[in-house]
Order: sequence, then structure tokens, then C-alpha cells
Amino acid sequence: MRLSKYEQETIINFNEDEAVASVYTHNPKLKERLKQMAARFPADCSFVSKNSAGGVTYQISKKLVSIRQPYSEERRQKDRERALAANRRPPTKSESEQKLPE
Repeated sequence: MRLSKYEQETIINFNEDEAVASVYTHNPKLKERLKQMAARFPADCSFVSKNSAGGVTYQISKKLVSIRQPYSEERRQKDRERALAANRRPPTKSESEQKLPE
């Protein structure tokens, strides 16, 4: 069964009593990120299931769920200046494409 883009959801669900959240997603980048987190941090992230439509479910520690305010242009400029002063450069494409061994 093929789902439309509209139907390919990401759902993060948790309650106040438990210390874990359930993450259901079809998003390829998030799926890869969760897979890598499960490999590196099994105590905080674990694979639960995959469905026939390509969605996956992971259980993660609730401490990993966050909502942040967007960066202001002023903050972005200060971060840029601080990085340049420390001689820090953004990763190259080949560095950012490196993945964990499976």
C-alpha cells in the first residue's frame, strides 16, 4: 500500500507518567537518525516495529524530545563570529555524510 505525502506522518506521543516517548515516522532523515541513535544509545532509543507502508516506530527517552525557539539573526551572527574566532569551520560534505558502521 502506497501512502500519499500527506499521509506519511510523524507522530511523537508520550504521557506524563512514563519516562519514554513513542516516535512513529515515515520521514527518511528521521528514520536514519533514529536508527543511528538506537545503535549508539540503546538505553535511550530502541526500535519497536516497521509497518508495510514503510513507517517505523521507535521508543525513546522523553528527555530527547525538545521544542526550541528559532535562532534570531543576531544569535546566528554571534555564533558565526565566535566560530571564526576559534578557527572552526563547518564540516565538509564528505564528513557530514559519514555514517556509523552497521
